[in-house]
Amino acid sequence: MIRRVSSALMLLSPSLLIALPSWAQPAPSPTAPAPSPTAAPQAPPAPTPSPSAAPTPPAPPPAGSTAQPPGPSAAPSPTPPSDAATEAAPPANAPPAEPLPPPAYYTEPSSPRTAPAPPGPPGPPLRLVWEPPPPPEPRHVAPRTALWAGARAGWFFPFGNLFAQGIPAGPFLAREGVPWSDYSASGPLFEVDVGVRLARSYTLFALWERAQLGSGSSTALGKPDGGSSDFWGIGLRASSDPNEIGFLTEIALGYRRARADFEDGSALELTDAVFEARLGVGVDIRINPYLSLSPMATLGVGSFGDVEYVSASGVGTDLIGPLDDQDAHGWFTLALGAHFDLLGHR
Repeated sequence: MIRRVSSALMLLSPSLLIALPSWAQPAPSPTAPAPSPTAAPQAPPAPTPSPSAAPTPPAPPPAGSTAQPPGPSAAPSPTPPSDAATEAAPPANAPPAEPLPPPAYYTEPSSPRTAPAPPGPPGPPLRLVWEPPPPPEPRHVAPRTALWAGARAGWFFPFGNLFAQGIPAGPFLAREGVPWSDYSASGPLFEVDVGVRLARSYTLFALWERAQLGSGSSTALGKPDGGSSDFWGIGLRASSDPNEIGFLTEIALGYRRARADFEDGSALELTDAVFEARLGVGVDIRINPYLSLSPMATLGVGSFGDVEYVSASGVGTDLIGPLDDQDAHGWFTLALGAHFDLLGHR
């Protein structure tokens, strides 16, 4: 081991030899070749140790002692150099020293594996939440959009006044309404509807309602001989359940005209009734994807702007004089409708 350390020190730096003691200096080898000019300079020789002092003569032995006095002790011989010093310098043709092994890394010892802990007592059971399945897709019977057409038949009941007749009463003017029932009575009606179904529950349509009226009770203008009434309008109806049975509502706005006939060929013309309004409620009954029935009751109100008596010869007379004024009238119907959905899309 000492030899390896000395060899490593000699290879690392020649200047380290200066610091070595004299006894550790390598002895020159007689067989070593002369150093080359490029070799490292040799260290200077170590100083010679000073001679040790002469030993003190021993004291004489005491009297009566048989021990011989010791002879003069020889001078201590110089300590020969150790084998490590003599072999520290390797020969010139010696192989290079082996490199030092890499430093070792310290690793933390692994902790011993412990056995898994035994399972504890079972916890409470899992609470399962039941979620209902999604609802099935609805199967509609009524189409989403379609061409809508149908007819309605029922009974027409007129009421209200045709106009208000002014009657002087001293300094005042009293107005008395002329009932529609004086010239026309209830009668059958027939209606035609054409439109489009929108978003399955709504229908926009145009209508024509024709009522054949009976004879009135007044003979002031002649003996009544029946009459008629026509209503043209645009309506919107809505159903709460167009697939089966639903509540049905309807509203319509339009124009109405009426006529009361007399036996002598004269007539009473009732016109200029714009913005007549009709409201209906009923039941929407789906029979199949193409047909639905709708019993309905309607109530309408309006006012005739022109009331004219036309004689048999065609001469007209305005019955609303300067003292008269317009008045309100109304009607009520009960009807059953049947309508078809054509070219529908589901």
